[in-house]
Amino acid sequence: MSFAKRLGGFVFATVVTFAIGLVVALSGAPVSTRSEAYMSLFMVLILLALRELGKRIAFREPGITPIRILSIFIAIFLTARYLIWRVQFTIGGHGDLSTVAGVLLLGAEMYSAGFALLGYFVNVNPRWRKGVSLPPDQPLPAVDVVVPSYNEGADILEVTLLGALNMRYPQDRLRVHLLDDGGTDDRCKRPDIGEQSRARRRALQALCERLGVSYHTRVHNDHAKAGNINAAIRDLTGELMVILDADHVPTVDFLEKTVGFFVKDPKCFLVQTPHSFINPDPIERNLATFDDSPAETELFHNTIQAGLDGWNASFFCGSAAVMRRSALLEVGGIQGDTITEDAETAMILHAKGYRSVFLNESLSVGLQPETVMSFIAQRVRWAQGALQLLRFKNPLALRGLRWTQRMAYLASFSYWFFPFSRVITILAPSLFLLFGVMVYNATTEQYAIYGIPYFLSTMVFADLVFGEIRWPMMSDVYEMVQTPLALPALAATLLRPRKLTFRVTPKGESLERDFVARVAWIQYAFLIVLVSSLAGGVWRWLYHPHERPQLVFTMMWEFVNMLIVAAAVGVTLERKQQRKDFRIVPDEPIPAVMIAADGRRMAARIKDLSVGGAFIEISDPVLAARGFAIDERVTVAVVSDRAGQHVTFIPARVTRDIWGKVGVAFVFGGSSEKADVVHLIYGRSEDLRARLGRRRRRVSLAQAYAYMGRKAVAGLLANVRFVMRLGWDGAAYAPYRIAGTRRRVSRL
Repeated sequence: MSFAKRLGGFVFATVVTFAIGLVVALSGAPVSTRSEAYMSLFMVLILLALRELGKRIAFREPGITPIRILSIFIAIFLTARYLIWRVQFTIGGHGDLSTVAGVLLLGAEMYSAGFALLGYFVNVNPRWRKGVSLPPDQPLPAVDVVVPSYNEGADILEVTLLGALNMRYPQDRLRVHLLDDGGTDDRCKRPDIGEQSRARRRALQALCERLGVSYHTRVHNDHAKAGNINAAIRDLTGELMVILDADHVPTVDFLEKTVGFFVKDPKCFLVQTPHSFINPDPIERNLATFDDSPAETELFHNTIQAGLDGWNASFFCGSAAVMRRSALLEVGGIQGDTITEDAETAMILHAKGYRSVFLNESLSVGLQPETVMSFIAQRVRWAQGALQLLRFKNPLALRGLRWTQRMAYLASFSYWFFPFSRVITILAPSLFLLFGVMVYNATTEQYAIYGIPYFLSTMVFADLVFGEIRWPMMSDVYEMVQTPLALPALAATLLRPRKLTFRVTPKGESLERDFVARVAWIQYAFLIVLVSSLAGGVWRWLYHPHERPQLVFTMMWEFVNMLIVAAAVGVTLERKQQRKDFRIVPDEPIPAVMIAADGRRMAARIKDLSVGGAFIEISDPVLAARGFAIDERVTVAVVSDRAGQHVTFIPARVTRDIWGKVGVAFVFGGSSEKADVVHLIYGRSEDLRARLGRRRRRVSLAQAYAYMGRKAVAGLLANVRFVMRLGWDGAAYAPYRIAGTRRRVSRL
């Protein structure tokens, strides 16, 4: 990076910091209550006008930049003004219990406001990059693709390895490696799992030999994924290393769009791309939000990472990334002092003066956890690792980081304290509605002047920056689902930060029957408290009319809490799922030819497709009327542009036929045919962008709340009906232990 660019970044950060300080100072200036009301109205109207202006330019750069910066300053002003008022006028005055409860609530709000301020800082200067083309006139760096694995099946691994082999890059400069931690010498010698581990090792060695992939294992399983990669890294020869999780399949242009950054900048140690997924997470699946709302993961893997990249603080996310091997070797490989080895490694290399790149193009497709418990286990591991980093490698004290990077990393790690504030904000209104404990000493009028503008400012800013990919209440539901088990796990981490082990997140699970995850009883307990609180609020309205000024906004607050918890209850009803392979629906049906066993050829269109099979529609109704027998052998001919355009012939058997709408299961005769199918499903980044784009859209605040309200009510009613039909013992599933908790809560 040139001196001019570094100086420009320093000047920009300094100006922003000075402006923020000025805004905060002005927010504390004493004015009359009427003036405060007029000021609030004026600021909110400006924010709404900025939002409308953003609509007119379709929220696109560069026009959105001044709108975003101005909205940030207004939001900071309203936030500081609200917090000053909260501290000065709304705590205490109604006894010791009221003071203690009020201080706890204020602490939760201070955390939320502080995190929001860090979020404004992260998002004030996002960097939207485009891929750097490979240089045509110089040798390309050699690339090693490593796929670490622990307990994933050979079917999942084969798809990922085929996707890696399909990538467009000079074949003499590309090597693919499977790093098998499920077949280590230690595991093969254990009497309880030795036979299984040896069989796994033999099966994966045979798979690698068939595909032309290098197989690696090691003696011990030290340091989990980080140790697995480090055991192989010195045996590699490539200048660059692509790291793919066992279920992350790259598109064919993955290397074409990422390697150029390393050629252009010798100090670049990382190019991270977004994580995109082919299957719904358990919240999307159980609330039926997968097809008609944005993906939850896009907020971080789209907007936040771009904001971090503006401060040279975008970090490694464990997969779908390219890294410079020499930089890794300089710091001893992938770091393993915490259980979030990816962020830890990036932060150490940033402190060494290296630079990272976030390329906001989805260039791989992975699998998300299928069950609520595996989803929570994954998120809890991330949260525990963030707390470990704050404890052992705090970015505020780590030498070598610039202050902007310190703030960016602090923003990323501090998010994971949300379970503590979530519990407080869920239960605080109940103290007043059930027991009359004044936790928030303010009238409806005062809250309208100070509180509503503050919360509206956060919502308008969120809509400006990422309204297309995150709707109001969605984050609240995801956080509430995690909170009951994340809270004790994080508390244990704070007390014993070193006593944690890396646990692999299960992927590709099958659910044999419908059931309710046992964590549901905690969500039901929250729901009962909230419903009782609302009933208590109605009683207070009738019999304590002097409390009505506080009851109005408290009951509205509690009603929103109830919708959030109702949705969390609905999530815990797990649906039966035995599908082995996830299907994609192409934007346009894929032309194909069906060849019957008797030689008949029929023009057809593939309507959906998976690695295991396809749903095909015969174009000619006359030919379709002749039909196929179940289990009849057919061949599906389709054009593939993998390794040059050609026609691939895929053997299959018929699984169903309803008037020319034919389901087939593929019966592969070789790896080449399967590689063509993997290419059709995963290979084109344009298709992936189109699938993600179909889910992105903006809605109004009213539409977002109505949407989540409908999903929450539908999910809750389905859960209640299921439990009433089977009883709790019949509906609930077996226990599984979340790291950091004493109780076993569900079995994966």
